[in-house]
Amino acid sequence: MRWILPSLYTVGWLALGVSSIAIPQVDILKGIKVEKRQLTSVPENSYPVRSSFVGTNGNWAKFFFSTDNGKLYMGTWTNTAPSLAYGYEELLPAGSVKTNTPIASTMWDLNVNVGSGLNWVHADKRARVYYLDSNDVIQELVYGGGPVGWSAGTIGALNIVASATNGMSAIAFKSNNAENVSLYYAESSGAVKEATWTASGTPQWALVTVASSASAAYSLSPITFVNTKTWSAGTPSIRGFYGRANTIRDVAWDSAWSTGNVAQSFVDSTGSTNGGYSFAAATWKVDSGAPIVTLFWCGDGAAAGTLGTLYRAPYDITAKTLGASLAITFTQAPHSFVVAASGTNATPPHGNHLFAWGNSTGTPAFWHYRLSGDAAQLSLH
Repeated sequence: MRWILPSLYTVGWLALGVSSIAIPQVDILKGIKVEKRQLTSVPENSYPVRSSFVGTNGNWAKFFFSTDNGKLYMGTWTNTAPSLAYGYEELLPAGSVKTNTPIASTMWDLNVNVGSGLNWVHADKRARVYYLDSNDVIQELVYGGGPVGWSAGTIGALNIVASATNGMSAIAFKSNNAENVSLYYAESSGAVKEATWTASGTPQWALVTVASSASAAYSLSPITFVNTKTWSAGTPSIRGFYGRANTIRDVAWDSAWSTGNVAQSFVDSTGSTNGGYSFAAATWKVDSGAPIVTLFWCGDGAAAGTLGTLYRAPYDITAKTLGASLAITFTQAPHSFVVAASGTNATPPHGNHLFAWGNSTGTPAFWHYRLSGDAAQLSLH
């Protein structure tokens, strides 16, 4: 079965370079645009996009997905006129990734005060990607800019077995003048765990329980964490979301872990069977000192909203509460059950990206939307 990935593009330019059908569609509401173009060629038979990040003021995005034969791909979207092209790079060969399981990613820049300004091939660009092997053991790819490229990481040596039906999420931050990466995953018991790597001294991993199995991730539920401070802030301010019994819950870390106040319903039985991704959180503007966290989730036909419709709501990082929710109406897209969201660390426009997957027509499809703004409800057509 061939999957389809539509995306967004600026009206007036032609889609070039990738086998595609250009569909110019722009809606303007309160001066905010949504851009989209449809791609008809995605490598092999692919599962939904599970993770993404946005760099250099929203001028490019990287997104990650696996195939039914166990390959790992990195997709690239570039905001370069006239093509606004997509490209795909096979990071791992067949048999490397357990099919239809979680993927997490994060990136940062060395030797700068902010976290996403350098281009992808700059020598100081860094990134991590996490995935599960055939035994559900977490494995890692490490990216170094310039001629270094991708290499195997060290987390696999810990033999951490994660739940293949829950999500995974990763963040990066600078602490004690050293690089740090924290990975969040669920054990088979449902406990949410944090594995943190630090480059200080001898690089090593440390494991912490974020939420115990008595109160933590329900089977088949997503896990999504964000850092609400700029990369070099010294200490992170972390907000995390996980699912339990069809309800989104939240946790927070400033100097210690605490429980938040979110209790939002979401669809669990449909989207989460695809690797635990039926809600996602995105944060942007952290480098401008005004972080905005938005939570996206899929309706369930009941308390969570209309089945197949995506919803968004602002998250108050101080009160740890959700604001009023608004439906994102995919009037020409399939019902969406799997989402991955990401935003540039800088100030929009053009910095907020949403990847969705759904099936309402009998043919599964990918959808990629670039939201040119972050303060108003967008009507998608």
